[in-house]
Amino acid sequence: MYNQSMSRAVGKLVVHHRSKGVAIGTIDGFFLMRCYGDITPVDIQATLLGHAALVAYRPEGGGSIVAVDPTASFPSEETRRVALEVTRKTGPKTLAHALIVLGDGFWSSAMRGVMTTIWSLTSVNHPRKVLRQEEEGVDWVLETVGESAPRYRHLLLAGLVQLRLNATLPPAALSSSSGRPPS
Repeated sequence: MYNQSMSRAVGKLVVHHRSKGVAIGTIDGFFLMRCYGDITPVDIQATLLGHAALVAYRPEGGGSIVAVDPTASFPSEETRRVALEVTRKTGPKTLAHALIVLGDGFWSSAMRGVMTTIWSLTSVNHPRKVLRQEEEGVDWVLETVGESAPRYRHLLLAGLVQLRLNATLPPAALSSSSGRPPS
């Protein structure tokens, strides 16, 4: 059976999961996740769909970029536990992981500090970094993975914007193959 979420839409955003708080997609060998509300264990489990699509496109693994908007809530203990399990499963095929906690206020600074501390307690072998801006995260992942910035920088930044826009679109407005609203 053909699985559209596993399709190879080269150079295009493919949305694999969307909820009230999260949107997950891939562009070629890059995993993208946007957090803008409550993050649930189901959302974290859904990251495995995006990871599988990434590996189908690039078997040696790829880059992961997660952007957390200031509107996102701090994940529950159960969500953090599931996230650690998923990280262990996906770690061998993750070549670089950028966590971008957007914003300059207290919440954003505190979240970056908490995530840096949590990451220091986990054992993974891939490079990872907590950053403040989408551009920084995309550039760091591209450099770390060794992919072409001219080819992917704009696509990845636009993909992160589109995942945020998906939060405000009704489910029927999304195209199942590209994650973009129909024209």
